[in-house]
Amino acid sequence: MASPSVSAMLLTTKYVDGLPLHRFETMLSRHGIDIPRQTLARWIIRRGEHLQSLLNLMHDRLLESPVIHCDENRVQVLKELDRDTPASLGFGGKPRGPSDQKVVLFDYTSSSAWEVPLRLLESYRGYL
Repeated sequence: MASPSVSAMLLTTKYVDGLPLHRFETMLSRHGIDIPRQTLARWIIRRGEHLQSLLNLMHDRLLESPVIHCDENRVQVLKELDRDTPASLGFGGKPRGPSDQKVVLFDYTSSSAWEVPLRLLESYRGYL
């Protein structure tokens, strides 16, 4: 069980500082703390599940905006399921509302097909 402070440190280290879990695992072990990266990954997944309602609210807020900026970035993914090569390219879309709303969402998919933004912006009635 991870305490709230450990969870905050783990999420900040991974997503703000961009530190991979294997490096974080190594840092912890230098201090005599042995937590396997599978456990760290499981903690991250569980925290993500707790944040789903917040993500849904952010998505709803974004769709209320009269203008949405959206771009697509290629992301290298290692050992992705259902892929032939160990390092494949996926696509991360970042819809973003006007600067006064400060809503930025990241959605990963292995496809760059046009169905992806249609799914993300299904009920949107503004300018893209």
